[in-house]
Amino acid sequence: MTEVCIVGAGLGGLTCALALARQGVGVTVLEQAPALGEVGAGITLSPNSSRVMAHLGLGERLAPLAVVPGTQVTQHWQSGAVVRTTARGAEMLSRHGFPYVHLHRADLHGVLAAAVAAAAPGAIRLGQAVARAGRDGTVTLADGRRLGPFDAVVGADGVRSAVRAALWPTEPPPHFTGQVAWRGIVPADALPVAHRAHSPGIHVGPGKLFMRYPVRGGSLVNYAAFVAMDGWRDDSWSIRSTVAELLEHFGDWDALVPAIIGATAEGQLFKWALHARAPLDDWVRGRVTLLGDAAHAMLPFLGQGAGTAIEDGMVLARCLAGFPVQEALARYEAARRERTTMVQAQSRMIGMAFQGEDPASLGRGPMQDEEALGLFDYDAIECKV
Repeated sequence: MTEVCIVGAGLGGLTCALALARQGVGVTVLEQAPALGEVGAGITLSPNSSRVMAHLGLGERLAPLAVVPGTQVTQHWQSGAVVRTTARGAEMLSRHGFPYVHLHRADLHGVLAAAVAAAAPGAIRLGQAVARAGRDGTVTLADGRRLGPFDAVVGADGVRSAVRAALWPTEPPPHFTGQVAWRGIVPADALPVAHRAHSPGIHVGPGKLFMRYPVRGGSLVNYAAFVAMDGWRDDSWSIRSTVAELLEHFGDWDALVPAIIGATAEGQLFKWALHARAPLDDWVRGRVTLLGDAAHAMLPFLGQGAGTAIEDGMVLARCLAGFPVQEALARYEAARRERTTMVQAQSRMIGMAFQGEDPASLGRGPMQDEEALGLFDYDAIECKV
């Protein structure tokens, strides 16, 4: 039996692990955290990634946890005027065959982890910090233990991937993108009544952006705020912030924005610097490849960071289950590198458009959004490998 080691139990790594286990491939997932648990944040699954969840048999389990928005609005930062309305809901399902949904990230992660545990008991090994991987399929842990060799090793260990650092040592490290983000979740009933019935949306303004959408059946409102900012040096992804600090940036925005920020409980607001990586020229070194942020960390303005990692996981599993390992890794890279490089570039460009000097211009003429780019049409189950 082929044995695959996946470094990292995030959404992409667990998707790959589940798809491999379902196809009879042996899998070990090494996760450095002592317990599984995703951050308290929301996530959007667009049809390209909800298609994968349905294929893996998780659609029914996720449905009661999800919110399917009818539309999404883009609004002027100051007046709140709607400058663009995007159809979601029934139209998205009709057009692509799979839904566009909002979820609490922890809910999605928990469903995936439970499915992996059921399909491959004992596969997820916690408290296993990986220091490096070798071309021969060996993995060295931070405590010095050496595991393997495995038939294949997958670096799914995030933007600061130890696997990538070990085997692509000349590649530049993640770079600060000039964007600082805040995230928070508030109970919907903590908002003033006038602000509870809004469609999911994005407020856009010069150098700033505020995104919001409901999760957990609408009982919670997830938000993310982005500010163009120079000089950030802290690498942590989860620094506690305060309502007062965020209101310094958004206090004079349309009333809905400060209302949501102001409803955030003390100690439940976090900030981090957005880092990205330049596209790699190759994704394979010996028996090792990369997945998700380890391969193609990107800005979040197209909402495809997790989606492309989920796609990676599905496509890689198909390749490893269907071809000899070296051929499988080559086919995976060939199938995925061009698409993810495009999404990286377009995520940066749309972020610049959102934070331009004239938000109203977003409602005039064509825009390179998800539909225009064909993002939602991608089929990780049937695409050529």
